[in-house]
Amino acid sequence: MFKLIMALIGISIFSFSSFATEYPFLKEYKGLISKKYILIPHRGTYLLPFIYNDNPNNKVYETAFPDVVKEKRGNFNDYTEAEFQISFLILTNKNIFNSGFDTFIGYTHQSWWQVYNTDWSRPFRETNYAPEVFFRKVPDDPVSFFLGKILVYDFGFIHQSNGQIQELSRSWNRFFYRVVLVFDQIMLKTTLWHRLPEETNEDENPRIYNYLGYGELEIKHKFNSHSYQLRIIPGIKKQGFEFSINTPWKEGLQFYTRVGYGYGLSLLDYDHDNRKIGMGFILADPFTK
Repeated sequence: MFKLIMALIGISIFSFSSFATEYPFLKEYKGLISKKYILIPHRGTYLLPFIYNDNPNNKVYETAFPDVVKEKRGNFNDYTEAEFQISFLILTNKNIFNSGFDTFIGYTHQSWWQVYNTDWSRPFRETNYAPEVFFRKVPDDPVSFFLGKILVYDFGFIHQSNGQIQELSRSWNRFFYRVVLVFDQIMLKTTLWHRLPEETNEDENPRIYNYLGYGELEIKHKFNSHSYQLRIIPGIKKQGFEFSINTPWKEGLQFYTRVGYGYGLSLLDYDHDNRKIGMGFILADPFTK
């Protein structure tokens, strides 16, 4: 793992032969960061009004309520719920120390809402908060790497938590390194991370590497006007996957369908096997287009 991390860092430091190949979404992205005080798209902003989960996680609430309450109201987590995400970046500094790297502050807010569960007063089942700060370099000419081009590389720090009480709390802090490559109509985003160690008696997620591993891989493919994305969560012992399809609808808005299977799909469920499908809408941005 250490050798792999050093190899990726080496990609960022040493120069490769590059060609003046134009990527329209990169031009649009650079147009965004040229403006001051603007929210820049990051991990996707979407609404899935309907998600069906064949295996909702109720075990975390088994000891929280008396059996008589559960018998009257049913499961705390219904099979059907809604999900939404808001994710953006703010540019704080450009070309720091003439290095070509820009500094960003990012935030991703992801919520799962039991909006159809009237017996439990439609609660928000879980919300994940992910602030981050990182350095990003986008070369003027994409850098040649094997048969593809390196478009972006980032490194920084991210905190992720679900803001719950101690018994249900999940949080961790990581340093990460991220590279985005393009091979014709395929975009590959590779992220590696290292978790900051915690005291044993304070560690809320001692087994999280078993389910979320040391990074993740996202593969996007554009075919005609549609785009397909596969997210792979390579845990050490258990894995998770998300597959999504974006279809154009209106200017700036796309239909969005996503299938999730396995582990690591949210913090509270990181060690729970999910099987779900959702449909809704996603805001278009330079990368989702």
